Amino acid sequence: MSAVRQQRLGWAIVLIIVWVASCAYVAHLLDRNWIPYDEGLLAQSAERVLLGEMPHRDFAEVYTGGLSYLNAFGFKILGLRLLTLRYVLFAGFVVWVPAVFYCASRFVPPVGAGVLTALAVVWTVPNYPAAMPSWYNLFFATFGVATLLRFTASGRRGWLLAAGAMGGCSILAKISGLYFVAAGLLYLTFHEAVSAREGGDTGGRGAYTALVAAGLLAFLGALVALLHRNLTIAHWYHFLLPAVALAAVVLRAVAGSPQSPLPTRLARLWQVAWPFLLGVVLPIAFFLIPYLAGGGVAALVRGVLVTPTARLASAAFPPMTLRAVLPAGFLALIVLLGVRADGAGRQWLVVALFAVMPVAAFLIGGSEYAYHVTWASVSQSIPLVVVGGVVVLWGRRRLAGEGARANQECFILLAAAGLCSLIEFPHSHPTYFAYTAPLPLLALAAVLSLIGRVPRPLALALAGYYGGFAVLVLNTRSVGELGLTAVPAQPLARLALPRAGLLVGVRDATQYGALVDTLEAHARGSYTYAGPDAPEVYFLTGLRNPTRALFEFLEPAEGSADRVLSAVDRHGVTAVAINHDTKFSPPLSPELDTAFARRFPHATTIGKFTVRWQ
Repeated sequence: MSAVRQQRLGWAIVLIIVWVASCAYVAHLLDRNWIPYDEGLLAQSAERVLLGEMPHRDFAEVYTGGLSYLNAFGFKILGLRLLTLRYVLFAGFVVWVPAVFYCASRFVPPVGAGVLTALAVVWTVPNYPAAMPSWYNLFFATFGVATLLRFTASGRRGWLLAAGAMGGCSILAKISGLYFVAAGLLYLTFHEAVSAREGGDTGGRGAYTALVAAGLLAFLGALVALLHRNLTIAHWYHFLLPAVALAAVVLRAVAGSPQSPLPTRLARLWQVAWPFLLGVVLPIAFFLIPYLAGGGVAALVRGVLVTPTARLASAAFPPMTLRAVLPAGFLALIVLLGVRADGAGRQWLVVALFAVMPVAAFLIGGSEYAYHVTWASVSQSIPLVVVGGVVVLWGRRRLAGEGARANQECFILLAAAGLCSLIEFPHSHPTYFAYTAPLPLLALAAVLSLIGRVPRPLALALAGYYGGFAVLVLNTRSVGELGLTAVPAQPLARLALPRAGLLVGVRDATQYGALVDTLEAHARGSYTYAGPDAPEVYFLTGLRNPTRALFEFLEPAEGSADRVLSAVDRHGVTAVAINHDTKFSPPLSPELDTAFARRFPHATTIGKFTVRWQ
C-alpha cells in the first residue's frame, strides 16, 4: 500500500471512530432536558404548517419559517411528537460531525482532528438537544466554512456557490444566519486582496482602498446600530471588538496589496462575490415562491425584519461582566507559553501551571467557584481568539503561495467565530455560547497552525480537562442552569403523553401530565386558549390556538383582551390555561383575567397554571 493510501486510511479510521462515538453519545442524550416554551414554539409552528398555514401570513412565526417546514415534514414522516423534532436535529448533527472533522483536518494531524471534533460535540448538542434554529445556524456555518476552505484549496467557484447556499439556508432557519454571510463577504474581500498580491498587480493606490474602507465602516456602523441599546463595556468586548479587529486586518490586506485601477479590482472581487451571493439568494428565492403566489410577502418581511426588534428589549440577557474574562486570559497565556515551550521539562511545567487554575478556584470558593472559572475560561474567549489571530495575521510576511492559503484559511475561521458569536445578542444566556463553541475552537487551531503547535502534554491536559468537564458536568445539568451554577439537575421522569416522548424534570412531568388531563376533560371542540407564552400547551393537548400569537410579547395586539375574547368566542373555547410564570411577555391583563373568570367560573391551579372552564 502506498504512503498516500495509508495516510488516507488513517484519516478515515479516525473519522469513523469519532463519528460513530459522537452519534452514539448524542443519541443516548437526545430525549433529555427541555424548556417547555421552546419545545412548544417549534412544535406548534410545525403543526400549523402541517395543517396548511403559512408562517408569518397565518400565524406569528418567531423565526424565518424554513425550519417550521422542515419540522412539519418530520411530523408527517415520523409522527406528531416532540421527540420527532429532535430526530430531525439528529439527522443534521450526523452530517455536521464529519464537516467539523474536515475543518479541523486542515490544521492538525488525524488524531488531533478527532480530538477537536469530540470536543466540539460534547460542548454543543448534548447540553441542550432541543431542535432550536440556532443549532442549524451552527451546522450551516460549519458547512459554509468547510466549503470556503475547499475553495481556498481548489480555486473552484462552485464551492463559493455552495458556501452561499449554506448561508441562505441558515437565514431560512433564523435571521442570524446573516452573520455567516457577513463573515463570508469579509473573507472574499480578504481573498481578493491576497490574490492581487499574488498576481503582482500594479497601478494607482487609493480608490479601491477607500471604497473598501467605506464598506467596512458601513458594516461596523450597522453593528453599532444593532447594539446601540446595549453598548456596555461587556457588549463592546464580546460583540464589537472581534468585528473591529477583522475589519482592520481586511483593510490592511487591501491597502497593502498592489493596486490595479478601480474597475479591475471591482471586477476581480465580483468574480468571487457573485457565486457566493447567488448561493445565498437561491434557497431564499425558493422559499419565497409560495408567499409570492399566496400574498404573504408583506407579512413575511414584517415578521422576519421588523418584529424581531421586540426581542432586543423583551428577551435581553446581559453577557458576563469583564471580570469573567480573567480566566479566559489566563488560559490564553497558558496556551501561548505552551507554544513557546521547548523541551519536555518546560512543557510539563506549563501543564502544572494550567492545573493551578481549577485547583486555586476550588480552594477559593469550592466546586461552585471552580465551575464558574472553568466555564468563563472558555465562554469568554472568543474575542481573545479573534484578536490574537488578527495580530498573528497582521505580522505575517508570507503572503504568496502556501503562506497566502494558510492566511486565508485562518481568516475564514476567525471571521466565522467572531461574527457568528453575535448569535449571543441580545439573549446572552450561557446556552447561546454552545451554539457557537466549535467555531472559536477551530479558529484557535488555525491560528496555532501558523505560529506553532501546542505541546502534546498540554494538548492532552486541555482536551482531557475541558472534555471531562463537558461530559461529567455540563451534559448532566439542566439547560436552564448551564453556565450559571454547578447544582445538579433535578431527577428526570418520562413525560407520559402521546405527543411528548421526552425525559423532563419530575415536577414538569407531573405538572404537564395533570394540565393536559384537565384541559382534555373540560375542552369541548378543538380549541383552547393557553398563555401568555405557553405554546407547549397547545401541542401537548392537541388543541388548536385560536390566535396568531405564539409569544404574546412579539404580537402585543394579538394579546389584547378584545382580540383574545373575540377569538375565544368565535372558536367556541370552553376551557383555558393561564400561565402565571411568563419569561418574556407581561402577565395576563386584569381586564382579560376578569373576563375569563366570568366566562369560565370553574377553576383549579396546576403548578404555574390556572385552568378555567365552563
